[in-house]
Amino acid sequence: MLFNPFAMINKEDVRRSVEKLRRQHPDLTNRELCELIIARKSRLCAASGAITALPAAVPVVGTLVTLVGGTALDMAAVGYFTAEMILEMSAVYGRDLNLSRVSREALWVMASAVGADAAGKTIGKSAVQQMNNQFFTRLVREVLVSLGIRASQRSVLKVIPFLGAIISGSVNYFVCRKIGGIAANYYEKHHDETWVGETIDIEGKVIE
Repeated sequence: MLFNPFAMINKEDVRRSVEKLRRQHPDLTNRELCELIIARKSRLCAASGAITALPAAVPVVGTLVTLVGGTALDMAAVGYFTAEMILEMSAVYGRDLNLSRVSREALWVMASAVGADAAGKTIGKSAVQQMNNQFFTRLVREVLVSLGIRASQRSVLKVIPFLGAIISGSVNYFVCRKIGGIAANYYEKHHDETWVGETIDIEGKVIE
């Protein structure tokens, strides 16, 4: 079964989180609020990288656990936190999270930010004419593959006891900040009405 981070996110929780952030920082601009969101999610990604590398401190068994289970858990956590980060930023800029096109847009933004080929070569932000279930699955898969490549590149570092946790956490932090910066730039420059994707929601259901 394909792991879809967007399907796991409670959009009402996202909306409440953004509203709370606005109440706490009423004088900040939308971009400044996004920077706070990026910083918070980056810290969570860093914690994921560090925690999933800790078993490497145990010789042999810990190394195996880190290489196999730790890398998979880290990839899932980073996927979830970055997807949630992007949805929170879309809410900051006034997107209605109840609209399926907002989730489609967020998926495209995430795919573009992590370098998924399907986002750049097959569709653009201005047109998604016939995005069927097969293509949706492909796009989600490419996002996860892009994140997985980054996770696998860190797996060798993870097995270094203690130091691996620091390095892995730091890499996660900067990866999330980079993705967040790209996403924030997109939402800052584009208004809601410029997204015209039409035929699929984020759970993969075709919309007539």
